[in-house]
Amino acid sequence: MDDVLSYFGATLINEVRDRTIRGFDMRITGKMRDESSQKLFEQVQKMNNEERQLIEKMIPQIVDLSIHNMLYMIEEHEDIDVQVKKQNISDISDGLAGELYTEDGWIQRFTKQRYEEI
Repeated sequence: MDDVLSYFGATLINEVRDRTIRGFDMRITGKMRDESSQKLFEQVQKMNNEERQLIEKMIPQIVDLSIHNMLYMIEEHEDIDVQVKKQNISDISDGLAGELYTEDGWIQRFTKQRYEEI
């Protein structure tokens, strides 16, 4: 059982959380060349250092809240059945959104990106 949750958690954190944070970091540092990313980079460049640090701090918090809300939504809607290795993850967790947090949570265990509990 914990196997399945750990597998799902590691996949979610690596392929959604970390990938999204890396992507936005690349956008705000000018490493992405598409038009939208370059416009965002130009706007961030106009900010002072304190404002840029705030943006950098907010990125993982926004990503984490989005993941939290998605997990909560999965848990609250009985008609949404997310299966991993043929097991409904809502049924084997005592709270999907809570799996993200604490020193034993998915973020602490699996992330390669910055994380700061608020």
